[in-house]
Amino acid sequence: MRIAFLSLCVIAAGALSVSLVGCGPDSTQTPTNKVAGGADHGNDGDAEDEHPTEGPHGGHLIELGSEEYHAELLHDENTHTVTVHLLDGAGKQPVAVPLPEVTVQLLQEGKFVKYALKAVQQQGGTADTASQFDIVDEALCDALCHEDELRGRLQLTIQGKPYIGAIEHSSHDEDGHEGHDH
Repeated sequence: MRIAFLSLCVIAAGALSVSLVGCGPDSTQTPTNKVAGGADHGNDGDAEDEHPTEGPHGGHLIELGSEEYHAELLHDENTHTVTVHLLDGAGKQPVAVPLPEVTVQLLQEGKFVKYALKAVQQQGGTADTASQFDIVDEALCDALCHEDELRGRLQLTIQGKPYIGAIEHSSHDEDGHEGHDH
């Protein structure tokens, strides 16, 4: 029953937003590719209605809720560090939350593998809140960069409300994959 509920949550989250995760050129905190959330929604280019596609750190945005929040996903192949920055609905400003970790789950060999990204205390922030979450994990970093058919989700709870953001990558034909090897 719980598996069915989680599957339904993943499907619902996928219907709200689809994220394409890829890899960029090797550098510190290499961002993943653009999110599908930047698609044309028939608004004739109205700047107020446009959906963000890239985070303030140059990373890949994942929609959380009905754009209540965004999460920016980055990875660094050199250090195998995967970072998630929690951002506001516009995808621009950090949002600090009282969470010790957020969870990334990737579908690998037919089952979800869970990765816990730990809160990183920011300079000038309070001891019990964070907007940045990191993990050093070679397998996760490699999967985010090199998997041809990647399916996953980002899970967290803010003020008692659960949020699930879809992580997907199904083709290397997307923008941003020119000029680097896989």
